[in-house]
Amino acid sequence: MKVNSDLLAERRKAAVSSNVLTPLLYGPKLMKVFEQLKPLLDDPLVDTQDVWVMNNQQRYLRACERAERLVRLIRKYGWADKPEILRGVQIFQGDDFFLNLHFVMFVPTIEALAGDDQRQKWLPLAKDFRIIGTYSQTELGHGSNVAGLETTADLDLQTDEWVLNTPTLESTKWWPGGLGKSCTHCILMARLRIKGNDYGVHPFMLQVRDLENHKTLPGIMLMHIGQKLGYNGMDNGGMQLKGARIPRTSLLMRFYSVDKQGNYSVRGNLKLIYGTMTFTRQAIIAAGSMHLARAVVIATRYSAVRRQFSMSIATQPAGTVITNRPQEVQILDYTSQQYLLFPLLASTIGFMFAGHMVHRKYEQFQREAAEGNIKRLEEVHAITSSLKASITMVVVEGIECCRRICGGHGYLLSAGLPIHLANYLPQITYEGDFVVLSIQAGRSLMKAVQLRENGVTPYDLEKSSTRYVYEFDPSVELKAPEDDAIDLNNPEFQLKAFQQRSNVLIQKTFMKLAAAMGENDNNLVISMDTVKVEFTRLAHAHSHACVLKAFHDRLRQVQKENAAAYKIMKDLCDIYAIYWMHESFGEFVATKVLAPDHDDILMSTLKNLFKSIRPQAIAITDAFNFSDDFLNSVLGRYDGRIYEAIVDAASREPLNDKDVTDGYYRSIQYILHPERKATSSKL
Repeated sequence: MKVNSDLLAERRKAAVSSNVLTPLLYGPKLMKVFEQLKPLLDDPLVDTQDVWVMNNQQRYLRACERAERLVRLIRKYGWADKPEILRGVQIFQGDDFFLNLHFVMFVPTIEALAGDDQRQKWLPLAKDFRIIGTYSQTELGHGSNVAGLETTADLDLQTDEWVLNTPTLESTKWWPGGLGKSCTHCILMARLRIKGNDYGVHPFMLQVRDLENHKTLPGIMLMHIGQKLGYNGMDNGGMQLKGARIPRTSLLMRFYSVDKQGNYSVRGNLKLIYGTMTFTRQAIIAAGSMHLARAVVIATRYSAVRRQFSMSIATQPAGTVITNRPQEVQILDYTSQQYLLFPLLASTIGFMFAGHMVHRKYEQFQREAAEGNIKRLEEVHAITSSLKASITMVVVEGIECCRRICGGHGYLLSAGLPIHLANYLPQITYEGDFVVLSIQAGRSLMKAVQLRENGVTPYDLEKSSTRYVYEFDPSVELKAPEDDAIDLNNPEFQLKAFQQRSNVLIQKTFMKLAAAMGENDNNLVISMDTVKVEFTRLAHAHSHACVLKAFHDRLRQVQKENAAAYKIMKDLCDIYAIYWMHESFGEFVATKVLAPDHDDILMSTLKNLFKSIRPQAIAITDAFNFSDDFLNSVLGRYDGRIYEAIVDAASREPLNDKDVTDGYYRSIQYILHPERKATSSKL
């Protein structure tokens, strides 16, 4: 393989090989997963270059082909019962298609909410893809307000069936991925009604298509909702129900029971239902770093290959005769490019370590919940809500930033960044958007303060991500440090700074909420509305503190494994901490972490860190070990031959199949020669 000379030079000057960095980034568990995923990573289905020139119908048909190919691999290698492998499959399979909802929502919901007999019936079918499912909750007129859903399930005592209806246009199920044309089943969220009593929204198993001919079943109307900004390999669907019937036993019955006489009962702890939501959110958190890494790898490689301007020419007066044209500068050498790019690289790695941490917490919660202990639920709910809300926002903004810093070429679909951005965008919204999840996280943090005020020590405080909240003493007067007391590269100073910022914001919000409760006769709903804006700030602040703590924890392990790699990772951690201090400077000043004149110290420290990390940038991005097929970008190729790739991609544009297009014969010739229109009309 012929490699661009600039990329060769970048790789040679790195202090540590990318092969050394890779296991330090991912850890032994994920490295083992990647080894098992080699058949997928080497498979043609990962190559998605054809999406650059496809229309919506072609995208969907190609997604179906990829799905069929993926299922063959899953069956061949026995991945269906290996959740850690399936998590990797979802990241690396290369395109958006209906199986994603089957993995992330349909199967986990059966596992979490179905009764024992139901799991024995449906799970083998779902895991072998004999049925393909999705999760049908959102309606045309209702999203986050689950309690307001209008779809109904009325029990017919004579036939022992649920009668399903979407009684209004607004109650049409809207957005479920795969429901439009692909899925055979869905988890339907509908209002359970018996003898005129409404018991609220419950989960039902609903078969929507015939398993033999795939035709829609009676009483069900399905539709594809149309093209979207992105994610068009996924056939998001709409569904209307008019008297559709399913057996009484289609109600998922781990926590609910309805007998033949219509007697309704609840069993077990309903709080465990949150397990499905936290599962999906922690999966989104874990994947977020990989999505941002994909964009950062593309932008970093492009920035190392792209050269622009010459410092010597720039300083010469106009009209100077240039005899020897000097080499232009790699745009990665410009501080302005580094300021946009290196904090995203640092955030990518911080998010990765935070994702590992959250996944460990979720697994621990699951183990304890299986034994009836759900004391960790509040913490898991708070951290998954905060991180999902915050990280997805940063990832979207980061992918777009990477697209912009690639200049005009970043606007090409073949650059990979526009498609990747459009496909990732919905992750901000589904499973709770930024505002909704910030409110949930804020409520959990308010509960933490209330427990602290009441002198209550929470479960397993030592390992809790909210430990710093319980250890905060709001009575201690805070004062911004003097210049000589600031040690920005000190991990202890960094963590204290982020935790203090978060604590002060949390405490101020708690006091505002308490005052609002007093003014509104202890009406929590009305009072909460007065601090929802503050809750969005809390979500970011708590997330930053959690990510930084995870970064520091991982650094201590790396320090024991490889000193040279530790130096690189430490610089990245410092960039993460100091950049976000600079970005949220007002909050750090307001919370007495910094003084107003500390802005210059932050910026000068950042620039020094950029100089340190600059020679390592390509090796770090190589360490993600992404294949060219996975990146699907003419700008992010491992060999750096971006200009050849750009021209090659353009040659595959269908409009280039012939020199003179139909557009000329139909229209352009009459613009140039209007007299021909008159002649042709006579003929």
